[in-house]
This record gives sequence, C-alpha cells and structure tokens, in this order.
Amino acid sequence: MASNSDDDDVSIPSRYRNVSLDALRVSARKKLSLYLNIERLPNEDGIVADYNGLAEQIGFSFLEIQNFGRQRDPTTEVLNEWTRRPDLSPTVGQLFCYLRVMGREDVMTDCKRSIILDIEHYVSQEERRQNDVVPLQDDTISQSSTPESSDFTDHDTDEYRYITVQDVESNTRTFYDAFVCYDPEGYDLQFVKKMLSALESAPYGLKLFVPWRDDLPGSSTHTVSAKLIQERCRRMVIIMSPRYLKSPACDFQTKFAHSLSPGSRSKKLVPVLITPCIIPQILHHVSLCDFTKIDLIDWFWHRLATAIKAPLSFDELQINDRISLDNIILNLDQEEYRNSGSSSSSSSSSSHPLPIIHSTPSASSSSSSSTTTSSRPAAAASASSPGSSSPMEVGPTMQSIPQASLMSSPKQASGPVPPRRRHRQTERSIPQLFPSS
Repeated sequence: MASNSDDDDVSIPSRYRNVSLDALRVSARKKLSLYLNIERLPNEDGIVADYNGLAEQIGFSFLEIQNFGRQRDPTTEVLNEWTRRPDLSPTVGQLFCYLRVMGREDVMTDCKRSIILDIEHYVSQEERRQNDVVPLQDDTISQSSTPESSDFTDHDTDEYRYITVQDVESNTRTFYDAFVCYDPEGYDLQFVKKMLSALESAPYGLKLFVPWRDDLPGSSTHTVSAKLIQERCRRMVIIMSPRYLKSPACDFQTKFAHSLSPGSRSKKLVPVLITPCIIPQILHHVSLCDFTKIDLIDWFWHRLATAIKAPLSFDELQINDRISLDNIILNLDQEEYRNSGSSSSSSSSSSHPLPIIHSTPSASSSSSSSTTTSSRPAAAASASSPGSSSPMEVGPTMQSIPQASLMSSPKQASGPVPPRRRHRQTERSIPQLFPSS
C-alpha cells in the first residue's frame, strides 16, 4: 500500500488536508463520479471500490446508501450529503484517506490536479474575505467634541462653503453649466475626457463639474452631489453605458436630479448614449444625444452644447421691446367727428364718437391738448342747440365735463338723453378703457 508522505504522487500537501469539501467545484465532483459510479466487486480487504464503499467508510447507513444508488449520479449525491454533515468530518484529506483504503489510487492520481486547483482557489477566497473585514468605529470618538473641550462643536460650520476645487482656488462659490454623471472607469472615462476638451474650450467655453476631478476629498459624497445638482449646476449630463447602469452613485444622482424636474419641462437632464444599453425607466420620455450613431457625429457636440446652454425658464430671456402705457391718455375729439359725419352717408348718424388714443411724451404736448379742448365748446354748443336741424344728438358740451371725469367714469360724463334715443345712446357709450381704482 502506498505511503502517506507528501512526496507520494497520490497524496496532497498536508496544509490542504483539513480543507472542507466545500472547496470542490463541479468539475472535480464530476470527475470523481466518472470513476466511482461504476460498480465494482469487493477488493482483498472486502471493501467495495465504488460509491458504495465510499459511503460505508464515511458512515452512512444501509438505507441511505440504497437511496444514493437510486439517484442518477450516486457519487455526487454522496459527496453533497457528506458536505452537509459536519459530524462526518467532510474534509479533502479524509476523502483521500478513504480512496486509499479502497485501493483507488487511479482515482487519486487522475483527480489530484483538479482537486488541488479547487483547494487553492478556495483558500485564496477565504483569505481575501478575512482581509476585507470592515473595522468597527470607536464609540468614544465623536466629530463634535474633543478631549480638551467637550463644549466644542462644528454644528455652525457651513459645510457647503468649500465643496469643489474651484471654490478653494477662487475663494468664492463656483457655479457650473452642468454636472457630469458618469462611471469613472474604462471607455466612460475616456469619453468624458474627450467631451471636456470639446465643450470647455472654444467655441463653446462651458464650465462643467466632473466628479473625481472637481470635488474635494473628505466630504459626504451624496450630500455634496445633491447640493451641486440642486443649486450650483444648471443641468446634468448623463453618460449612459452598461457601467452607468451598475453604478450606485449614478443611480442616486439621476433619481435626485429627476425629482427636481419630474416632467422634464426645464430640460434638467441631458442623457448622452455612448454605448448601447438599457434605458432606465425614468429616462424613457427624455430625448437623448446618441454618440453611437456615426452619421450624426458632426452634429453631436453642437447639439449637446446648445442643450446645456439653453435657458432654463422664460425669465432668463432678455426682452428689450417693452411697451409702456404711462404716457397714454384718452382724448375725445367731437369736432373731428362732426367734420367726418357731415361728409358721410345717413348711416353715420347712428355711429358714435370713437376715442382717440395717443401718447404725450412731454409737457408741451399736454398744453397743446388743453388748447384744443378749449376750442371745442363752440362747435359742440351749436350741435346741441334746440333749433338745430341735424339728425344727430351729440350730448353735453365738452366744456361742462372735466377731462378727469371722462377718463375715470365715461358713463357719468354723459348728460340726459332723449327717451326715444336712450336705448341706442346707451349701447354706444364710450368704452371704459381705464377703470377707476
């Protein structure tokens, strides 16, 4: 019988003998099954050299072994059940010991390499998992107090005063045209660098905030990102790719910016597709800049820059053609109405004097208008005399009606109207353009 020394070709290193059978992956288990699923006769020691003999040495009962035999892959079922039974010492060293007793050195020799590779992978994973243990925070340490003075607090400190590199360099708060949401790895990072060289230089000259380039270490990542997106960046450019979909930081930034403009009316979000991927549900209704379409590359940068520079609201537009009503007055020229009425047909008798609106930019114009008003009473009096044969009744003279009362209440300015003309005169009263306050 072969020796158990480490120099033996069918043995495994002693440091691997206590490794659990969990280390064996599918390939090694399938290879063991190819040898042990074939039923054999007992050897010279009376031990069956197949899965039945292995199950007997492990410690399974007769009924359990019979149940294993009914399975499609008995050896795999034996190994799986053995792995779940810590009371039966499921280790790689014990497996090799049982194979040696069964006289199956052929199995040990052919499967040794696969088993060693699985063990080394399993051991490296366990060591890495132990090194990644997160240290516990010391409860005695507080950010708001020091051992020298327990009254010291930083609650009044403005944590948003310096949150970007530009804030420190300029000693003032910096505002940006857009916040760049991206995953800082692989092709995404290369595209962002290309975008910066295109948009931050002439002719566009945009100012972009790029995480990992413009943010300051030592601050709360999500808190700073939310503050910048909400108050300091007019828009957010989303670099969409498979890496973007897997980034928790990009997921938070996109959802927060979308909550500020859920209907996309202010065009807060500007998606840029650089690699074909699944479009998130909240961006299905938002039009995007597609960098994957080669035929549209010539228009891409100008279209993206224009979308970033576009005004967020109507208030940002500069309107120079403003109309002022400060110098607009109401002037009822009855004399002009009479002159035009004398040359018109009989239908003009049913018409009513229309108000003439004009502007008086200077004081000299107001003096001239008063002179014109004073020259009207004579003509108006002759039109309203009892013996007049004119078929038209104009009403009281302009001399008896103050100009202020005309502008404030036109209905009070009209005098008594003959009963036969009352209804028609009421319908044609002067409209009240400037209601009294």
